This record gives sequence, structure tokens and C-alpha cells, in this order.
Amino acid sequence: MHLGKEQIRRSVDWLCKNGSPPVKYLTHRYILGVSPDTKEVKDLWTDVQNCDDVMEIFSKQRDDGSWYSGGSWSTKPSYLQKEGYTPYSPKYATTIWVLILLGDMGFDVSDPRIGKACEFTMGFRHPDGTFGSFAKSYFKRKRTPHEPPNIPCHFAGYLTGLAKVGMGTDPGLDKSFDLLIRWQRDDGGWLNERHITGEASPYKVWTRSCPFVTYFACQALNHSGRAEAKEPLRRGLDFLAQHLHTKRPEELKRFFYHGHEMVKELLMFSERGTVVPGKVMETLLGWLRGMYEPETGRYRYHGKPISKMSRRIEGHTPREFKYRLYHMIEDDWLTYYVTRILRNLSSTDA
Repeated sequence: MHLGKEQIRRSVDWLCKNGSPPVKYLTHRYILGVSPDTKEVKDLWTDVQNCDDVMEIFSKQRDDGSWYSGGSWSTKPSYLQKEGYTPYSPKYATTIWVLILLGDMGFDVSDPRIGKACEFTMGFRHPDGTFGSFAKSYFKRKRTPHEPPNIPCHFAGYLTGLAKVGMGTDPGLDKSFDLLIRWQRDDGGWLNERHITGEASPYKVWTRSCPFVTYFACQALNHSGRAEAKEPLRRGLDFLAQHLHTKRPEELKRFFYHGHEMVKELLMFSERGTVVPGKVMETLLGWLRGMYEPETGRYRYHGKPISKMSRRIEGHTPREFKYRLYHMIEDDWLTYYVTRILRNLSSTDA
């Protein structure tokens, strides 16, 4: 099922010739393994900083370092909460979500603009390590000096955005990562405690962890750079792999479904040596292989355009699709992610 070395090489050649500036840079760094200190990679990084996507994103950054706007990656926010916006909310148009994208493009906190965004975000951190965008009435009612309520949904998103831009080992996040690790459940996943009691939508009692929260918790741990994250990450990835095993093959052939981000989870699985049930791996790799063009080496998405997707049919809002398929279904980004996954898998097979 895995592509051979010649086919992977063809994809790498296509990326180096046809990729956007971020994809060319990432290909050299993480597939070819070229040092960031070389002139070649430094020149590629200059191209990244001057490319249209990056220029657009930073043009929307506010003076305080935050984002609250639409763009190529997100629709314009449709509402403003009574108390204003936070780094996390409204989803996809605010600071955490933009940091995730910039981290994926290679940016980190050494860039003053990223540093300012992180400073803005850290301003929402409570002394106990939590962040200030939980369901406020519940959060205030349940808060104690010793153990805050276990509501990891937004929390894991905050840590993912910060970790992806190199803030994972910041001492200011010690309590936060300690909480995330302590909140991990016996099945390896994470779950908002209000789902255990049925107090949160969809107002029923859950007996297993939540794939959506677990995905973000794993992303945060994966990019944290913390030694203590290794075992919780292994258990979290095992939970995601086993939950995928409960789904029908047609449900797996999507970029995101039921809280899962298929391609980025495959990347983590391939990097961390997660044992994925055979049928799941066969289905996912077969789905991706169906997008491969042997004459060029690229992968091309042939599904619906985002503008034609709907909650009624696909199960998600257009706002979700726009963000979560940004830098995913474009030819170069898709080819980059799949090639990196297959290279990892071919290395483990050798």
C-alpha cells in the first residue's frame, strides 16, 4: 500500500518545483532534512515571509497582537460576544486559530509579531494554568483553589496554538501542561466533565472520551517539546487510532469527521510509531492513493468545492470547512502532507 521510493521522489521533485513558498520551505526542512542555517533554506524562508498568504494574515493582525477578522482562511466573524472576543472565540477567526496556521507554515515566537500574539494570548491565562474562555457561569461555580473544573475543549486549543509557535516549553505554561496531562482519562482521551453528567450539549452522558478534544490535546503535546508529554501523547494517539477503528470505511475517507483530522492524525501516527488497526490504515492510505497522479507526482483533491459543502450533507458549517481545509486540499499542501506521511512510513518499513 505504501508508495515506493521512486514515487516519493517524484512527489518531492514536484513540490520543489511547484510548491508555494511555505511548502517549498517545509519540504526542504522536514522531508529533505536541509539545515535551516543553509543559504538555500534562508532564501526560501525570505520567500515565505513575503508570500501572499503570510502578507494577508499579518495585515489583519491588530495593534495588541490579536486577530479578529476574516480572510482566505476564515469567514468574517458573524457575531461578537457580549464580553468581546478572546484568543479562541469566535472560532477560526481569532488568534489561536491563526497561530496554528502560522506555526504550520514555519513561524515561531522569535518573530516579534508572533511574540506579540503570544503575549496577548497569555494575558488570558489564570494563575491555576487555565485560560479564560470557558463556559463562564459553570467555570466560576466550580472553580476551587486546588483543582479547576476539567473542561479541556478550549484549553487544548489554546495550548495547541501556543505550542505550534514554539511556546510549549515556556515556564508560564508549566501548570497548563500539568493540568492537561492530569486530565487525561483511562481510555487515553480527554473529555469535558460536563459530558460525564450530561450538562453540556448534546446533553447526554458520555462513556468515552471526545475525539475532537483529544486531537487538539495530542497536537499540543506533540508540539510542546516537553519530555513529560511523551507517554500521554502515546496514549492519546492510541485512543484516536482505536476510535477510527469503530468507523465505517466511507466515514474515514474525509479530511475531517467526528472530531478527527485524518491527514494530520496520520502525520502524528507516522512520526510517533502509533500502531493503527490494519483496516483503518489500509482505508486511509487507499483514499489518499486515489488522489495520486503518477505522471506528475502530485496529489489532487477532486471533491466538492468548499462553496458547495453544507452542514445538512457533510455535517459541518461552511465556516468550519473554510478553516479546516485551508492549507490542506490545495495541490501543494496535500502533496506535502501525504509525501511526508509516506516517507515516515517507508522509513519504518525499511
